[in-house]
Amino acid sequence: MKIPLFVLLAATSALAQSALRTWTSTDGRKIEAAFISATADAVKVRMANGSTFDVPLARLSAEDQAFIKTQASAAPAAAGEKASAALKEWPRTISLADKPEVVVVREDEEKREFVYRSPHYEFVCDSKLGSNVVREFGRMFEATYELNCQLPLDLKPKPERLREIFQARLFTNKADYMDAGAIEGSAGVYMSGKKALMVPLSSLGVRLVGSRVTLEQNPNAQDNGTLIHEITHQMMNHWLPVLPTWFIEGSAEYVEMLEYNSNGKFSLIGLNRQVKAYAENMGRGNKTFMMIDLEELMTIDGRRWAEALGKDGMALENYGSAGLMTYFFYHLDGKGDAANMIAFLREVENVKNDAESEAAVKKHLLRERSYEQLADEVKKAFRKEGVTIEFFPPGKNGTKSSAQ
Repeated sequence: MKIPLFVLLAATSALAQSALRTWTSTDGRKIEAAFISATADAVKVRMANGSTFDVPLARLSAEDQAFIKTQASAAPAAAGEKASAALKEWPRTISLADKPEVVVVREDEEKREFVYRSPHYEFVCDSKLGSNVVREFGRMFEATYELNCQLPLDLKPKPERLREIFQARLFTNKADYMDAGAIEGSAGVYMSGKKALMVPLSSLGVRLVGSRVTLEQNPNAQDNGTLIHEITHQMMNHWLPVLPTWFIEGSAEYVEMLEYNSNGKFSLIGLNRQVKAYAENMGRGNKTFMMIDLEELMTIDGRRWAEALGKDGMALENYGSAGLMTYFFYHLDGKGDAANMIAFLREVENVKNDAESEAAVKKHLLRERSYEQLADEVKKAFRKEGVTIEFFPPGKNGTKSSAQ
């Protein structure tokens, strides 16, 4: 039975966390319902009380129709196709099978609100994005999503609670980015409370031409890396409460470390070459990378990490140390198959408090090694990769008590 949208009543019981969304009719009426499926001329939705209805597409707002179009594009991934399932072994490359379709949801010059959607992402900017920027960002969002789905870590990326799609906010002016709550010294930030990643356009290798944002002629890989880093944080949003700070940042640094091209492809071929380039870049061109003391790094809290962003040099040292330690546990520890890190992730999926999380670190990552023993193994393992590591004395980030 087909009923006009305006006669559907919003129910009071809660929807499943991944299904809730607001639908708007062409005359402005709104309801809360879950998307089920769509045909060429109608969408099937489920109310909170479990009842389902078919709604004519012609009765829905342009934004709802754009959402339905992206859901149709994303349907294979949502259905759990092998392309988005975690692989058993570390891949050599991960790339998009097809170019993702990116649709214009809304371009409102008066409100300075420009909204675009790819199958798994909505990105909102305060300036109009050129078509080449929209295509490039769409590929980057979707390729990073695919990578985080397929890595053997089995991260199972999913949007935040009460969202059906990931969201990014892009800012033309750095001041607006800071006013939205960004951290001083950051090139991009994921804020779980806002359920969005935020990035200033100055970090992304684009420029404003008149009122339209276009790609630079030669955008560099580091510009791509900022967005890829923050997308990875968002892919792991449901993991953030249970993971140590160094690995939250290190896992995003690892993805940023990988070679990415504009066709939506990540290459993991020649990883030792990539990690050498990463260490040299994070070490400001020095042959030796000075790493944070391991006990300090692996027990650092979020507050001390954030404070380091405003200190000269500390951001590079902390991020670089976290990235290299993540690489170590993925590719150099044990048999080099990330088995210990994967076991750690499977255990922390179910931890109830910080004490259980710390116990999982000791059980699966330290594995009865002291921090001094682990540091020695790290130095030897990276030496074989062609990377020279030395360690700072403890105290570069202060102590827990001094930061409180």
